[in-house]
Amino acid sequence: MNFPAPEGRPNADSPEADGEDQRAQWLVVSSGGAALGIPIEQVREVVRAAGVTTVPGSPRIQAGIVNVRGAIVTVLDLQALRTGERAVTPGSIVLLQHGGRSIGLAVDSVQEVRMALPEAPEAPAHADVLDAVALCARHLHSAEERTR
Repeated sequence: MNFPAPEGRPNADSPEADGEDQRAQWLVVSSGGAALGIPIEQVREVVRAAGVTTVPGSPRIQAGIVNVRGAIVTVLDLQALRTGERAVTPGSIVLLQHGGRSIGLAVDSVQEVRMALPEAPEAPAHADVLDAVALCARHLHSAEERTR
């Protein structure tokens, strides 16, 4: 999914983008009624949640796995990570990059890409900041990491 430029802003690859302010950007998603901003640098892409396969016996926070162009990606449920309750029906999966590994994060919906307000450069407008990679990474461990 390509993200459109915020309203009134040129796309990053357009000539008008030169000289544009370099405020931070977030992909704003919703989960359990909350608007959360994931730093755009953490987001690889967004895919549909329709292909998620549940894994019997998996922890509550794991929504399942999904095949993304031949790679099997573990998908965690953002609502379960935040509240302990699984989402009823995730609408999208945000693919995050953690080192050489992809992590899927099931969200209710993807709203838009938002820029920081000049008066609050550390946060997206009207959303809470979510360090999605840090949140997910502490729940994913390879067999090698578990033996350390």
